[in-house]
Amino acid sequence: EDSFDQDQEQEQADWMSILKKSEEVPEEKQVFINDSVHKNIKVPPLCRKIIDTQQFGRLRGIHQLGTARYVYPCATHTRFEHCVGVMHLAGWYVRELRHPNGDPELGSFCNKKDELCVMLAGLCHDLGHGPFSHLWEAFVREARPGYKWSHEDASLRMFTYLIEENDLWPLFLKHGLTENDLTFIKELIHGPLVEGEGYVARKPDKYFLYEIVANKVTGVDVDKFDYMVRDNRALNIGLTFDYTRYVEMTHVKRHNGKTRLVLETKEASNTRKLFEDRARLHRQGYQHRVIKLIDRMVLDILLAADQHLQICRDKQGNFVRMSEACDDMFAYTQLTDEHVLQSIRNSRGPELAKARELCKRIARRQLYVKVGESVDVKHLPVKHQELERLLEKTVQEEAKLIEEGDLVIVKTEISSGKSKEKDLLFIDSPMKEKRIHFVNSQELKDLYRMNVKEVMVVLRPNDEAKLQEAQVLVESWTKQVQQLGEQTNGHAD
Repeated sequence: EDSFDQDQEQEQADWMSILKKSEEVPEEKQVFINDSVHKNIKVPPLCRKIIDTQQFGRLRGIHQLGTARYVYPCATHTRFEHCVGVMHLAGWYVRELRHPNGDPELGSFCNKKDELCVMLAGLCHDLGHGPFSHLWEAFVREARPGYKWSHEDASLRMFTYLIEENDLWPLFLKHGLTENDLTFIKELIHGPLVEGEGYVARKPDKYFLYEIVANKVTGVDVDKFDYMVRDNRALNIGLTFDYTRYVEMTHVKRHNGKTRLVLETKEASNTRKLFEDRARLHRQGYQHRVIKLIDRMVLDILLAADQHLQICRDKQGNFVRMSEACDDMFAYTQLTDEHVLQSIRNSRGPELAKARELCKRIARRQLYVKVGESVDVKHLPVKHQELERLLEKTVQEEAKLIEEGDLVIVKTEISSGKSKEKDLLFIDSPMKEKRIHFVNSQELKDLYRMNVKEVMVVLRPNDEAKLQEAQVLVESWTKQVQQLGEQTNGHAD
């Protein structure tokens, strides 16, 4: 009977525990997002708190592929769903490494807090992107010559601002995260925070975690996995790389005093496909000729409107120029693709007439025109500015109708990956740690040679007479560029 009473008391205690937990559900409610790529994505409570902020919600208005939607109508997905996808893949990758394929000792030094940090980094890695994604960086460079800015730096600032503005730090503490963990998340997003120094928030036995979200070692990470699959769904270009196989063939092993991600040797051919797919997405998608023309037109719209368009303010109510908004996260949060373009389209003042006209030209498909053939400058040891000066000189000396600013040089650079030599680690068998060996990623890229660096000259005015003269001028300029290359190569010999 005493045993029965004890069982009853224990059952009641268990039931009260369940009721207590159920009362906590509203705050810690598990949320699932039905994603077009990854299906059901489970969102941790802390990640949900970040998603439900104005700063993160702004990413719904930042198109992942910038102006590509003007060429590929389905390319309308945003940074919002990409970041959620990277969060999901980051957590999945860590769990796959821990079980069942990973190092048996991995569980002892990779815990749930590490997994949460990696997921938070995946979620917040693109917080700093401006309107039209990467095009905004080109805009800031042209609007503010000499000013160094990148979306990665802005992501760190926006992440800090988001936590402060929404008073989320107590929630971070509640989930067991510390200032050191905050530094870890920032390192996962950006790489080492101090140039020339290494990572500080995690010791060498957790180094492999830095290879998951933004891999500064090999360039292969879940950011690429998500954007390649997601972008291809919109572009329909075709992929052959299988990221699930890549992850399943990855192990954590100690190498030179650090834990590293190590691939099984038989995965080399699949890894090569990653570089092939990336190059093809650039050639047929991201750097499609017409997309490059529209990119240039949108850049000109932003530059023409920068000093006159008053659409964002600081906390004191003062207007902030678009190109300077990235210095003030309060003002920067106000900028999205359509907010910028619609504000220009709906403007009435004469100071924005040029920007409005370019918007109309894009809508009417009266685009800038490529003049002549693209020029290969891969082996030409001259800077882009020198090519621009040579074109200006040609116009000044030979033009009759063409005016200064009518012609502009647009460059295209496509490779299978970053030019820096980075190493992937391979292992013949997960059970034979002594067989770990290097395979330079450049060797994998060389199996599929894609190294394009070319420029094309573009005519801005929609004028047939100017187009005819431009063709003659560009032909003359092209010959001078080729002669410059021959002279340079001759001196090298």
